[in-house]
Amino acid sequence: MDISVKTEKIVKNVRAISKIIHMKRHEIAQSNNLTLDQFHTLIFLNNVDKPPTIGEMAAETSKAQNTISERVSRLEEKGLVERVKDKKDRRVSRVVLTSIGAELINSINYQASTEFVKKALINIEAEVVDNMLYGLEELAKRLDEE
Repeated sequence: MDISVKTEKIVKNVRAISKIIHMKRHEIAQSNNLTLDQFHTLIFLNNVDKPPTIGEMAAETSKAQNTISERVSRLEEKGLVERVKDKKDRRVSRVVLTSIGAELINSINYQASTEFVKKALINIEAEVVDNMLYGLEELAKRLDEE
């Protein structure tokens, strides 16, 4: 098999694994009484550098402000986010993850990646897992060099 075919197969498998883990995150989020929109909102808040306003969130997600506001209200009721006044402009409210919200996102990510993948790896021969790990580390190193 030539390198082009191998490359396509590797990329296809990486995408498949990523999709499976993504779907597992959705499943775990739903088992924690989160809608997918609420889950994606928590992920968004977990990944921003500065807590956004409702307007900024609406613009970023191409949703109406009232839709985002309602979603944030539901997440507030669950204790996962809170609206806090901007320190520089008290008229502005920003949406921040609470410690409970951050813990939930971290737990979902851990369960869907580390625990889920570990369960699959347990059923694969140790030598195959070691070779896979070595190959993935080498690939990551080479891609990082590009």
